[in-house]
Amino acid sequence: MIRSGRVFVLCAVLLLGGALSARDYEDILLRDIASNISSYKGKTLSLRLRLKYLDTIFKKVVFYDRKNIDIEFDVEAMLKDKKKKSAFLNLHNGMEYVVTFEVSDVGKMGIMIGDLREFVPLALLELPEGN
Repeated sequence: MIRSGRVFVLCAVLLLGGALSARDYEDILLRDIASNISSYKGKTLSLRLRLKYLDTIFKKVVFYDRKNIDIEFDVEAMLKDKKKKSAFLNLHNGMEYVVTFEVSDVGKMGIMIGDLREFVPLALLELPEGN
């Protein structure tokens, strides 16, 4: 029974982005990225963020960093993709995720604009490897 649980968890990690590990995220604040947008524009970043909420009506997901700065992503296209849609079923507010996104720009109100690539629960990445 335990082995099947481990196989399920490993399959979930592979489905959501098995290339990531617990140390593959950068320790950058969202406000620092917004203030230096010229050096980050077009780059893909992986940050350790917490889930604020998922809005199923407007198809938005909002994460926040350790200084409570929010970043919002439009996830309508991801929700239409059957493989990626299942990742949204187990989202929990306040839980930490490694969020990978491409930085696009900063809006007029100082809000960073980006495209969400993937998100993986940090707890899954910190599981010990082995038999």
